[in-house]
Amino acid sequence: MVKKIIFTREQAPDSAWLEKIRQAGFETHHVPLIRCQSLPLPEAVQAILSKADWVFFTSAVAVEAFSPYLKADYQIATIGPQTSQALDKLGRACDFQASSHYGLDFIQEWLLDLALPTQKILLPQSSLSNPSLAEKLKEAGHEVWAWPMYETTSNPVGQAQLETYLSQEDVIWTFASPSAWQSFCAIKPHLASSHQIAVIGQTTAQAVKESGYGVDYQPQSPSVEEMVKEIIKKEEKKHGIL
Repeated sequence: MVKKIIFTREQAPDSAWLEKIRQAGFETHHVPLIRCQSLPLPEAVQAILSKADWVFFTSAVAVEAFSPYLKADYQIATIGPQTSQALDKLGRACDFQASSHYGLDFIQEWLLDLALPTQKILLPQSSLSNPSLAEKLKEAGHEVWAWPMYETTSNPVGQAQLETYLSQEDVIWTFASPSAWQSFCAIKPHLASSHQIAVIGQTTAQAVKESGYGVDYQPQSPSVEEMVKEIIKKEEKKHGIL
């Protein structure tokens, strides 16, 4: 039986990746369990826009939400390839890209590699973001404006589609954030024994495990592309293709 890979993040993988997955023998389905909505820019941030030195982006969604305010003279720091790709689409390059895919490591790397005097830093984030990133920058002597640039909520349209796939066999559920996993859990799903779970990275894996479920696929480098590669590699090895 052909295995089905269900993508639950808001954005579906690009068409080139979907074709690679299908060529590997999988069906693909997109069931978005979360949605992101931009929020108004706080007045305090509007007042500092012209004075800021850096903008730190930790997600592609933050890039898209902040793009109307992105000035040509800002220096930009990013984490993760998808964030940098979102910048590329705007015709902008990042001035610092962390080698780590985890937030606090990203901040530590920027602090150590550049060792700059006090900088004015904008940090547009999700409403669910960890405040420790801004705190670490402030502790190092920088002026930081961190605020929720977008909010992440459950997508009832996607949740309503879940039962279709929960009743089927040989399904691989993919989760790219704890938010998507929490939206999935909100309907109290019953997973058949042939269902498996793939996660993008450690933070999402922790959310899954804390809910009492196991993780079947987790890439070493947290990105959707690497997660898909991990699924294909393990499935091919399982069936003796490698």
